[in-house]
Amino acid sequence: MAASLDELVVSLARCRSNEALLERALASSRIGAWLWDLEHNTATLTPVAAEIYGYSEDTGEVPLNELWDRVAPEKRNQFAEAVSDALRRDAPFELTFPFVIANGERRLFQLKGESEVDATQSRITRVFGVTYDVTELYRLQAQLLASERRHRALTELSSELAWATDASGHQILMGAEEWARFTGFATRQRIDAGWFDAVHPDDRERVRRQWRGVVKDRLCSTLAFRLMQREQGYRSMTARIVPIFDDTDELVEWFCVTVDRTQEEEGIAAIKDRDLRLFVAMRGARTTTGHVDLSNWCVHWDDDQTSLNDADGTTGLPYSSVLTRVHPEDRGLVDAALQTAARGEMFDHPIEFRTVADGGAQWVQGCIVLQRDSEGHPHRLVGSVVDINERKQLELTLRDSDRRKDEFLAMLAHELRNPLAPMRTAITLLERPEQSEQRASDLVGMIHRQIDSMARLVDDLLDVSRITHGQIKLQRTPMLVGSAVYAALETVASMTTSRRQNVSVQLPLTPVWVCGDATRLSQVLVNVLNNASKYTQEEGSIRIAVAALSDTATITMSDNGSGISPTLLPHIFDLFSQGERTLDRSEGGLGIGLSLVKRLVQLHDGAISLTSPGPGLGTTVTINLPLIHPDNAQPVEDSFMPDLGALGSGAARVLIVDDNHDAADSLGMLCEVEGHTATVVYESRAAIDAVETQHFDVALLDIGLPEIDGYELARRIRDKGSAKPVLIAVTGYGQAEDHLRTQAAGFDHHLVKPIDVQRLLDLLDRERNSALNGNAH
Repeated sequence: MAASLDELVVSLARCRSNEALLERALASSRIGAWLWDLEHNTATLTPVAAEIYGYSEDTGEVPLNELWDRVAPEKRNQFAEAVSDALRRDAPFELTFPFVIANGERRLFQLKGESEVDATQSRITRVFGVTYDVTELYRLQAQLLASERRHRALTELSSELAWATDASGHQILMGAEEWARFTGFATRQRIDAGWFDAVHPDDRERVRRQWRGVVKDRLCSTLAFRLMQREQGYRSMTARIVPIFDDTDELVEWFCVTVDRTQEEEGIAAIKDRDLRLFVAMRGARTTTGHVDLSNWCVHWDDDQTSLNDADGTTGLPYSSVLTRVHPEDRGLVDAALQTAARGEMFDHPIEFRTVADGGAQWVQGCIVLQRDSEGHPHRLVGSVVDINERKQLELTLRDSDRRKDEFLAMLAHELRNPLAPMRTAITLLERPEQSEQRASDLVGMIHRQIDSMARLVDDLLDVSRITHGQIKLQRTPMLVGSAVYAALETVASMTTSRRQNVSVQLPLTPVWVCGDATRLSQVLVNVLNNASKYTQEEGSIRIAVAALSDTATITMSDNGSGISPTLLPHIFDLFSQGERTLDRSEGGLGIGLSLVKRLVQLHDGAISLTSPGPGLGTTVTINLPLIHPDNAQPVEDSFMPDLGALGSGAARVLIVDDNHDAADSLGMLCEVEGHTATVVYESRAAIDAVETQHFDVALLDIGLPEIDGYELARRIRDKGSAKPVLIAVTGYGQAEDHLRTQAAGFDHHLVKPIDVQRLLDLLDRERNSALNGNAH
């Protein structure tokens, strides 16, 4: 019977635990008060009531019908009848109905109300009441009822099986029929012949030995084994064997009670499995749990977090000591949250704060729940802390990146608009007939410079994207560093001359060779020198020094300009990183130049560094590239490209298709100025008609055409007749996949807007030569 008593104690403890949980749930239930004004058909709600019914907290008054319409549709008639009946009786009422709140969620509300009559006592004018959200309570009650039903069914299914044997343990004196009915085995009189037949074969020999030991020692004992149940197979059983003595202390029989422990063992196994999975999940999520004992404000950590407790891991740490591990800027937030929760006030939202340790500040997220004792008094704060440092760092990085991106886009718009102003002014002046030939030439030069500036800006943006995606392939050949430096200086000479800046170059006596892409290294040097000139005042100094150290070629470019602030210096090579911007653009930039420079240098297996003593003290940029020795410095000859313009003269017949009239007309005029015959159309169908009636040597097709795009137009032109023109795509898209797509559509060449005019003229000259020689395409 001791086993039954143990089970009763466990069940009682579980019931008490459930009762404590229910008391805490009821104590923390939110109550909303309301007033129904039947004369004006309105309902006045407290903030809690408004929130319960799905309104915002500041909703004070709503139409009564609107409030009642939130009753679940299938229960509205029943609700109306119940309210009417309560009002007729003029007595306190209590109603429980399902409501559908504003967000569509279905909740179960309990309403308690009392009516108020007018001064004449003839009719009810107002109803006062409160509303409880009892959804969770009813759910818990339903679960409790279901649990009790399962417990009763389990008790019936695993009712105790009792029997008795004689003193020798062989003769069954009581319970033979019950045994046979339970196991399905026909019991013989001798236990050794029949009882063990129902025991699982793997347990049979062990149980036989234990049984004989009990009979021999005449001691009360417990056996555990698996026993066959007729309908459910083998069940895990516990058998309690008790000796019975007569008045003379003589053993007369043994009494055995067998209890089915299968469900309990399965439950324990499930709990262990759940605890193990929970432990793994918490470990994977880097979650720490613990509680604060409100009687002494000591903090205890659970599981293997004893290193966070005191020396023996039992008495915990003082709250004040634990609070010192919180970042000073966040201590007030954490302390306020715990104090609020300890007072029993609602605290539903997790808080994010930083902890401090040897490794620095770490971001965590904490949740707090107040637990009350059996009398409803605050007992302890149960909480968990999750490591969110990685996510928080990413969040902060993304926020900073987003900010810098927005600043970059604003400055990009500024930089793109800047060249448009002089271009528009130049065009306006060119439209005036009184302009001299020299003045017109100057204006055209101005337009060329501004277009080149915009093209470089777009190229820089595209280069950053291509490098980021690994789409740039270097054409590396041996080259002299000194030649590259002088070529870059020639490119920026107009800028340094206009600012009257003093530029000095120091080269070693022995030539310095590197293996690099001449175009890309020129891009690097021009970008750095451009910055040096831009951020150096007029009549300032720029110095370039080249040296060969061991296996490294070093290019050092320094100036005495505006310098760089210490806050910007660590991020100077980041994409979109910019200096402080001013309206005259004397400082700041798009934030792509130095990022592009660094990536190009890295593609050359080199390194770049930038130093500055501070604002106003100048800047030094150092570029290190792998050095090659003169013996290996045999420049690769350039691939032969014939001078297409010198191959002959004649007119190529050119078809130009672009829905942008200005773009199409200007290309047509350019072709005619160069001696070619141009036909300009502005839509795809007109182009198809032109191809059917005329022969063209070259077709310039815009890709972004309405109705029929340039890809489809190219396919249709290819299908027309035997003489097919050379197809040149003219588009604003220049990525690798764009080139592949135009090739797949049948184009022979791909030009990116704004197009390289010289390349176009070279292609047209090639076709002019082909026409003169009678070559077919």
